Amino acid sequence: MSIESGLRPRFVREKKRLAGGFTLIELLVVLVVVGVLVATIQLNLFSDNARRLRNEGERLAALLTALADETVTSGRPLAVSFSAKGYAFWEKEAGKDDVWRSRPGDELFSDRPLPNDIRIVELRIRQRSAPLSVKDPERVVFSPSGIHSPFSVLLALDDLRVRVVSDALGNLRVEEDVGEDAGS
Repeated sequence: MSIESGLRPRFVREKKRLAGGFTLIELLVVLVVVGVLVATIQLNLFSDNARRLRNEGERLAALLTALADETVTSGRPLAVSFSAKGYAFWEKEAGKDDVWRSRPGDELFSDRPLPNDIRIVELRIRQRSAPLSVKDPERVVFSPSGIHSPFSVLLALDDLRVRVVSDALGNLRVEEDVGEDAGS
């Protein structure tokens, strides 16, 4: 028996094994790689939406903090109202106790629409649900004394929720909200 003939059967056997397909280990490795890729894509999409919603909540909290500061420094009551699609800032007309008007010519405190996919689903003032209305809005009034009614605003994006909460002293915080959607 020559060396060539001794190698030939082994080479033929390996050739048959290679032509037969993938091993179970190879298939499992491919499935794991595909699973990791799909999970990474889903996490990135989720975190982008969560980040956008959180940023919108923090923007609202920053504006409300600035509004409270403006109220104290100006010595005039100012207010904010909410609708499902945004919020507006108000001031009392001089000499008229019950007449509110939009803040004219004010870039910082102008009406603010929310991005199309983010919405306000709940407003609570002193732990009671308040209507979200554009026509006859219920306002959260900030007093020059620095004290106002405690309130919370629930922002939603798909199934994500963020709540902007303010106590009576104006301490604002943004919290993740895991409760059911009150607006659906």
